[in-house]
Amino acid sequence: MEDIEMLSMRKRGKAQNFYIRGSITLGDRSVEVAEYSSGTPDKDAAAHLMAQKELELREQLMFGPRATASRATMNDAFDAYLNKAPKPHSTDVVRVEVMRTHIGTNNLTDARAAWHEFRDDYLLGHAPAGQDRYRSLLQACVNVYHDKHELPPFKLKAIPFDNQRIRFLSYEDRDRLIESYVKHVKPIATMFAFQGPRTQEALQLVWGAGGADMERGTLFFPRTKTGNPRTVEMHPRVRSVLRSLWLARGGPRSGHVFLNRFAKPYTDTRDLEVQGGNPITSAHKTACKRAGVDDFTVHDWRHHWASHCVMAGIDLVTIMRLGGWKSLRMVQRYAAVDTRHMKAAVLRLR
Repeated sequence: MEDIEMLSMRKRGKAQNFYIRGSITLGDRSVEVAEYSSGTPDKDAAAHLMAQKELELREQLMFGPRATASRATMNDAFDAYLNKAPKPHSTDVVRVEVMRTHIGTNNLTDARAAWHEFRDDYLLGHAPAGQDRYRSLLQACVNVYHDKHELPPFKLKAIPFDNQRIRFLSYEDRDRLIESYVKHVKPIATMFAFQGPRTQEALQLVWGAGGADMERGTLFFPRTKTGNPRTVEMHPRVRSVLRSLWLARGGPRSGHVFLNRFAKPYTDTRDLEVQGGNPITSAHKTACKRAGVDDFTVHDWRHHWASHCVMAGIDLVTIMRLGGWKSLRMVQRYAAVDTRHMKAAVLRLR
């Protein structure tokens, strides 16, 4: 099988750089090369670059996509991931740059070895969950590149970690904690306890049909983690708290429901260049200290809500839809929080 080199070069432009174009044929296969600049007016240097290009193309025709991958580095995979659509989460962008610093120049064909090198050099002090986040991200970067070049999927063994935290309060602790918040945070905590939204879903809630609809008694969350908007009925305690706010502000039909201590809307941390942080963490810690509640984070309000839904006999599918989880697997952890609510169901059997 004879290969024919048909690349040629010519000088062009004010800089008189050499431009390369043509095609390479191998048997019944060929690849066309659109004219591009070698970036140099030196004939010998341009000829060297043209020869490299010819070699690259012959390997591509002979070995297919693997030839391209054999020359790629981890940086190529990182770049492919960062330039994909939709754009990655900003925290993942930061993680990619950390990996780039440590293993960016490693060959992509040795991605598994690169991962172990990065883990040994950088991740030994990280919790298993944090290590696994890097693992899944590196795997995603490689697979974006592989998919683009029609290469088989790449998989790294997951790092086991406990992601089954379940924390809920008694009714007495719940009410005592809510009352311990400062005035402007107390309504937010009430919503956490009785509706279970994610923090920014609650903080970015607006008045009216597009959010807290006081006429219909519903809450609409347009922007969610899963990308699926949802509407839920207001719990009576939430409706009572929101109605007081609504009336105090003259019955508004727009604007944010919850305001910070400066009477301004809370920053939507999802839109920050580097996402993260919770605007009410400080107020939450102070309230927990006042109420004598230990080991309870802001996000644990979501665990609390889901756990009490289970104990109230609400089925997991309904909890999944009310809470905006993407799959039933995400709420199955709550199924075992308490079995007393199942007694009535069992006794129905005849």
